[in-house]
Amino acid sequence: MRSIWLAALTFSMAALAAPEKMKGVQIGAGGTLSVQEVAVPKPGAGEVLIKVRAAGVNPVDWKIAASRAGQIAGTDVAGVIDTLGEGVTGWKPGDPVLGFARQSGSYAEYAVIPVNALAHKPKSLTFEQAAGVPIAAETAYRSLHESGKLQKGQTVLIHGAAGGVGSAAVQIAKAAGARVIGTASANNLEFLKSLGVDQTIDYRAQKFEDAVKKVDLVLNTANMETNARSVAVVREGGVLVSIVGPPDEAACAAAKIRCLRPDRATGASVAEQLERVKELADAGQFKVVVDGVYPMADAAKAWEKSREGHTRGKLIIQVSEGPTKKHQ
Repeated sequence: MRSIWLAALTFSMAALAAPEKMKGVQIGAGGTLSVQEVAVPKPGAGEVLIKVRAAGVNPVDWKIAASRAGQIAGTDVAGVIDTLGEGVTGWKPGDPVLGFARQSGSYAEYAVIPVNALAHKPKSLTFEQAAGVPIAAETAYRSLHESGKLQKGQTVLIHGAAGGVGSAAVQIAKAAGARVIGTASANNLEFLKSLGVDQTIDYRAQKFEDAVKKVDLVLNTANMETNARSVAVVREGGVLVSIVGPPDEAACAAAKIRCLRPDRATGASVAEQLERVKELADAGQFKVVVDGVYPMADAAKAWEKSREGHTRGKLIIQVSEGPTKKHQ
């Protein structure tokens, strides 16, 4: 009986840990950002409430801002579990985690994550680095493994290899035993080499079509024009995966290649993909390069930087500093 009472007391205390109000970066009319005091979200069934340490910035954050006026910005998040929602098992308050906070938003002191989009924080990464994992790494992993069916020994061409998704894809492809070719601007070529890229291409100085032929897989994170140009460099039976828009079906059929976009409706769940990336990180095969860290009050500056389109790695919103040790 005593153990049952202690368990109930522990759960009750955890449920009361979060305050009623919090500070968060709210989207205003026209996509403006401001720090406001708002209600702390409540976790529903199958969800957890986390105390946020850091949030990742993604282009999608500002691209959809006009439709999210009055809501908290952001999706990528890393922090510590505060409260478990109904029916949640296998997790406990205090667990360091990362995940997708699509409904509650992530640029805030507290956020809600469904367990099907939740993973353990890699011990090898700080919270700021971990906040840069979710969308970029999950998209890259799904694109290469679920859509591209990447195999050891294959050659992969990654467009926009220095960006968030691109730099994640480089490392995931290398961990799978692929030969990687990456396109980027001249100032990012050494950065790509540090990630393990085997062949770099300065897209401003050289056409990639002149440098590569018959690759097994192309991952395009750049633009639609690059889709059209990439068809010619994929070997017959190879794959072109695009996250920037659908490739031309007729051109792909004529070249006898598969062209597609990552599909979250099939294959492993978001949580499973994130756990696989977590394993790579703790095995020393995946890192997150942080290009800039901003307090919540400067979230608009982070968006300005993101809009420039030349981010190396990830931009991060730091919500709370917390302990400095990586495993905290």
